[in-house]
Amino acid sequence: MFFCRTGTEAGWTGDFVATGGPASGTGVTGIDHVGFAQPFDHYDEAALFHRSVLGLEPAAVGGFAAPSGLVRSRAPAAGSGSRRRVSLLRRGEWAPGVAEPQYVALATDDVLATARAARAPLLGIPDDYYADLDARLDLSPARLAEFRDLGVLYETTPDGAYLQVCTEVLGGRLILAFVQRVGDYDGYGWTVAPVRMAAHRRRLVRQGSRA
Repeated sequence: MFFCRTGTEAGWTGDFVATGGPASGTGVTGIDHVGFAQPFDHYDEAALFHRSVLGLEPAAVGGFAAPSGLVRSRAPAAGSGSRRRVSLLRRGEWAPGVAEPQYVALATDDVLATARAARAPLLGIPDDYYADLDARLDLSPARLAEFRDLGVLYETTPDGAYLQVCTEVLGGRLILAFVQRVGDYDGYGWTVAPVRMAAHRRRLVRQGSRA
């Protein structure tokens, strides 16, 4: 995270040209939220920083079981109804060689179309996840086949639904996610996070075994 000057003396930010919006043809409409991994003993310090320095207000707090232990997550928001959010996750040894994975969740109105247009390698999700979806939810065979083919993770609540597609780990620690919110869903896909983390871990273990 960098604090930069604005105006004519913007410093290194002058090396970048503002595009005015997301690239055309991807379906991406903006940033939904950003995820920062924090070591366990820095978690409260980071939460205080985002609240006191950045002015973010406390929102959702939760936890879920990751491949190698419990992950604690907090999602302070930049005002009511804002889609620009920051999630703070406890560091976990869920991926070999990725001590502090970071991710950017990009919003889209059609995650299936965005996944088809993506140029980055998308994360494959095991078939047993979709067998579980088929058993729990009333999804059409065609819809389920699309989810399986593109690696879509799907979460539903009484308020709506959340569809997510992730890339593989890029550049050693960065993950991009494409997310679609349906209805009044206001969560972060925490129920499907263990599936995503396990899939990333499995992918990296396989890559390490071939190295």
